Amino acid sequence: MNSVTRVLKSNIDSLIASAVGFTIIMLFTQYSGIGISPDSIAYTCASRNFIATGSFTDIIGLPLVAFPLFYPFFLSILMFITQTDIISIAPYLNGFLFATVIFLSGFIIEKFKYKTKLYKRILLTIITFCPSLIEVYTMLWSETLFILLVLVFILFFHRYFRAHSITTLVTAAIVAALAFDTRYAGITLIATGCMLIFFDKNLGWRKKTEHILLFGSIGVSLAAFNLIRNVLENGLATGMRQKGITTLSKNIEFSGGVLSDWFTIQFRGQFFFEILAGAIMILFVVFFIRNIRHWKAYYTYENASVAFFIVYVLFIIISSTISRYETINNRLLVPAFLPALWISTCQIPKWRAKLPHQKLRWIFFAFSVGIGTVVIGSYFAINKENLSYMKETGIPGYTEDTWTKSRIVNYLQKNEEYFDSDSTVYSNHSQAVYFLTNHSVSSLPERVYKQDVKEFLAESPIVLIWFYNDPNPDLLTMKEIRQCKKVERVKSFSDGAIYILKNKSN
Repeated sequence: MNSVTRVLKSNIDSLIASAVGFTIIMLFTQYSGIGISPDSIAYTCASRNFIATGSFTDIIGLPLVAFPLFYPFFLSILMFITQTDIISIAPYLNGFLFATVIFLSGFIIEKFKYKTKLYKRILLTIITFCPSLIEVYTMLWSETLFILLVLVFILFFHRYFRAHSITTLVTAAIVAALAFDTRYAGITLIATGCMLIFFDKNLGWRKKTEHILLFGSIGVSLAAFNLIRNVLENGLATGMRQKGITTLSKNIEFSGGVLSDWFTIQFRGQFFFEILAGAIMILFVVFFIRNIRHWKAYYTYENASVAFFIVYVLFIIISSTISRYETINNRLLVPAFLPALWISTCQIPKWRAKLPHQKLRWIFFAFSVGIGTVVIGSYFAINKENLSYMKETGIPGYTEDTWTKSRIVNYLQKNEEYFDSDSTVYSNHSQAVYFLTNHSVSSLPERVYKQDVKEFLAESPIVLIWFYNDPNPDLLTMKEIRQCKKVERVKSFSDGAIYILKNKSN
């Protein structure tokens, strides 16, 4: 029996769970297609423009610098191979990625130091029906690929553990490089790998240094080229970034809230979330330190997973405090979900086996299965509610009925004269205009960027497409615009309006 056949035979349950996961993504995207957010538009536009022009540019033709380039490159390759636009194939792509993540999860669980078939199948069910993962895989986001790369990294780093060969180290480094150029948070895989090498007691200091330098240099290579390209194109390595406005304690609280949702814990409150996040982090650090002292435990999938969890969650919390981006939420933390699930449960088969009496084992067994059943039941209830909503209105985002059946969008689709090449057109939802009308317009500037605001106010006349949906508090408001511009309403709708803006001196 060859190795592939042996792997498939021992992972029939993983294959079944993968098929179910693929079907779930198909069900959730059946009504409106893949979910689209502003970030999705950046990826979509960049991949389309790369195929058309050979350059990764945004909706107004400027170089894409706010996001790393591997994910849009990955999308463009798929578009080239299939000769189909990414929006059309995205549900199938994400369904396949989700199915692969489920299968690899089952493969990794099968290799745990302590496991039973029942334990594995309960975890596979939790993963397959996890609303946090389904949320990500129903959207066109880079996290869909990043999560898969995290699992592949753990697989290859475990192979490096077995032989400490240069070949396996380079392979793991290449995966880390791809992850780093998929999301900038992928630097955590490089940090994880370096940390695991550093604390490896079976490597001498000279070899540790050599391996860390080799692994790190390969790991940062793609992102380094990406950042150099950004500086040459735009003068900024990662685009314009604002300083963080959320305190460290708040970010710990938000992280605790996400962890609470993952495990369906019903308690709420700032203090509880902070304690939960702190307790989990301390327990996982203790688990890692214990593994350092026991070399057999150190060279396991569980240890690589806990190392990634510690580095990744700390990175998200600290970077969110230093730099301003969206509030810590499920999307930001979800790459740590699988390691969190594995590490919080991996000792259960061991604990049960060590109980001295059969009756205690049955009680512990019933208790463990009961908790798993409660979690799975909660996931089913959440998914049922979400699916019911999405079958009626679509996935939240630009494919939702609120946008696709918008009156102002319908009008713009039929009246394209507003996008005349001689017109200067702005919108407070430029991504929605691009996605729903196939026309590129500029985004209203964020008030914090004074030079952009100055350039906007200097232009005249301007066509402004204003949506009432999902207002962005960082952009200029109509009140602020009226203070500096003469505003003429051209067309009014229940969900938006079209204006002509002129300088008051005109």
